[in-house]
Amino acid sequence: MNSRSRVLQHVLRTSLRVGLTAFVGFASVSSAFAGDKPRPRLITVTWENDLFVGDDSGYTNGLGVTWARVGLAAFNKENLPSWLHAVSKRLYISSMPEKARAVSYTIAQSMQTPEDLENTELIEDEAPYFGMLAWTANLHAYDARVADTLSLTLGVVGPASGAEFSQKLSHRILGSDEPEGWEHQVDNELVFQLQAERLWRLGELSFDNGSGFDAIGIGRVALGTIRSNVVAGLSIRYGRALERSFPAATVLPGRESNPLVFGAPGSWQVFFNVLGSYVANDISADGNTFRDSHSVPLEHWQTMLVAGVSYSFGRWALLLSAVDASDSYENQPEPTRFGSLGVTVSF
Repeated sequence: MNSRSRVLQHVLRTSLRVGLTAFVGFASVSSAFAGDKPRPRLITVTWENDLFVGDDSGYTNGLGVTWARVGLAAFNKENLPSWLHAVSKRLYISSMPEKARAVSYTIAQSMQTPEDLENTELIEDEAPYFGMLAWTANLHAYDARVADTLSLTLGVVGPASGAEFSQKLSHRILGSDEPEGWEHQVDNELVFQLQAERLWRLGELSFDNGSGFDAIGIGRVALGTIRSNVVAGLSIRYGRALERSFPAATVLPGRESNPLVFGAPGSWQVFFNVLGSYVANDISADGNTFRDSHSVPLEHWQTMLVAGVSYSFGRWALLLSAVDASDSYENQPEPTRFGSLGVTVSF
């Protein structure tokens, strides 16, 4: 098959998978301080896949279902499960004064595979087959300059995640190579992660036509068996309605809301994020935490570039982004690259 045919095949696969992998995404956390009454519900269809950048190995797919409530004055038993409210009411995210608040919940499935999908043997020098099914609760507190998010993720890795079934089913439907090495995936194990993130709107420059630039500082700390890391970065954005979308800028906008749905029709933005991190542990490279399984040497110092564009029209918004990251483990054969497509509708 020549290179042009391969490109066309990737485009066709991508188009087909969009129709196969719809799911609900994160609701915006950004409009309460802008003076508009927030819409009560958002549905976002989001899909991450390395086929967007012409590959099908490494981090290969991410799907998720998320729902949210926005514009809350406080966290209480009406918008949180009773056990989560009992814990959160003692935390800083609940006691910060003069903040708007939001809560969102996510169910997501992600997977990674080696480069050679047809190899039935254990590939010693590549990261293991890996699948995870996880639930995340996100608590948000924000104003016009600073936005905080506190997250708890609980999940399972291994065969119980259903990643093997999902990938094999989609490959059969699309006529792709059958992944043959899932018997070497990590074992079943319960996993968790606690994460805190803060965004600072450092400055903005506005123009008479309604567009402008802004700069956002990003900090994130995570601890858990899924991943423990510290992230710092900078986001540069150009577009319209930037003040509304600031609280949801985050590390990977493609994984969060498309906040422009709350902006005026025709709102848009182009963004570019530069990020550096120290990763203490990562189950996708380290393998199981509490039992022996295949692993590869983790690269502790990592970098990431994220670029994308989003646009809103009426109650709809689209977001496209691409990620180019440094190697996550030593002697990684292929770069970590993937794209994200999100479609948001408000009710």
